[in-house]
Amino acid sequence: MLLQFTVKNFLSIKDEVTLSMVASKDSSFEDNLLPYEDGKKIKNALKSVVIYGANASGKSNILKALRFVKNFIKNSHEMQQGIKIQRKPFKLDNRCINEPSEFQIVFIHNDVKYLYGFSVTENEVIDEYLYYYPNGRQSIIFERERDEYKFTIDVERQSELKNKFHSKNKLFIATESLWEYEKAKVPFEWLSSYLNIFINHDRLENYTGGNMKEDENVNLLVKKYIKLADIGIDDINIKAREVEDILNSGMLNLLSDDVKADVLKTLQNGNLLDIKMIHNIKDKDGNIINYEFDIDEESDGTQKFFGLLGPWIDALLNGYTIVIDELDIRLHTLLVKKLIEMFLDPDVNKNNAQLIFTTHDTNLLDSDLLRRDQIWFTEKKEDKSTDLYSLYDFGGVRKSISIEKGYLQGKYGAIPVLKGDWKWED
Repeated sequence: MLLQFTVKNFLSIKDEVTLSMVASKDSSFEDNLLPYEDGKKIKNALKSVVIYGANASGKSNILKALRFVKNFIKNSHEMQQGIKIQRKPFKLDNRCINEPSEFQIVFIHNDVKYLYGFSVTENEVIDEYLYYYPNGRQSIIFERERDEYKFTIDVERQSELKNKFHSKNKLFIATESLWEYEKAKVPFEWLSSYLNIFINHDRLENYTGGNMKEDENVNLLVKKYIKLADIGIDDINIKAREVEDILNSGMLNLLSDDVKADVLKTLQNGNLLDIKMIHNIKDKDGNIINYEFDIDEESDGTQKFFGLLGPWIDALLNGYTIVIDELDIRLHTLLVKKLIEMFLDPDVNKNNAQLIFTTHDTNLLDSDLLRRDQIWFTEKKEDKSTDLYSLYDFGGVRKSISIEKGYLQGKYGAIPVLKGDWKWED
């Protein structure tokens, strides 16, 4: 369960911004909350938040910062000496280019609260720290400043791992997890496996199809929601295409060298899926005839919806935190609303799954769907960097007013300022 994410000096984010999943004192929509224990207090996290903002205001960059954290943690142990860290600092201020990018994340896993953070340049990890709260009080697992480490628990074991495997471009949490140090392995598990981020939606059809083949429960759930979406699909058939069959088909000879290289790389990862959508049609005699369509013959919206169902169901079944950029693209607003409601419905979301997404669909603002602390905005500041803030930060926003109307009128910022005369000049 994600509680808070903070980032500084990354892409369009110059100054520190924080996305909080901790609920405010707002008493509305209790089904949108996830209770959790913090020391001796019961607090609430949010099941979902949405980020609005003008194009190029930095919505996606908040999500890309999360993706960088996940990917660097997950792949850090494979970093060879001298390999550059692929962080991207704020480029519109020369001072930022040589300063570190900073990241911090607070989350709960296995009923324990963790705080993990690090800062990096292209060449090295400047600092890194991991704390946990076993009894509601902060305890250090490790602290690091470049080559200097501090341990207060399991000192001998952690010192041994540091002495053997320290590298200035690797994260220590990844090293400790790789070598089965439990107090690092548990938070590493959440950061690398329970936080799932989808910026681009390419190839999600294979994600969904693969899950359907591996898990009959997922197979039934995907087919259920495909039918409920009223897009005319009555069944789905998934078959694996053997790599040898594809290589021997002569198909590769029709492709350019660059495309062929990408295909061969994909094939190395295993079998490709043949996904067929079944449409049932009655003939003039009342007989049911099945027609098969390849997934790429379906509408863009159908492909998008089918692709999303895999990670959607995966998150709800396993209690993942899922992050989706531009959820509304190619989907009807009513379908988007239903997808969000799945996370907010306690009868569907039984495992504390969370959803973070960006959208331009303002219909969701007045849908009796979200609390004020679930609605966030990004806006460009004067120096063209990204600011991030919540609707709850605006005092006196009554629940009865039209939030959508106020947003489009610019009361909360985060909209484009269209300039000049847009008439055609002869």
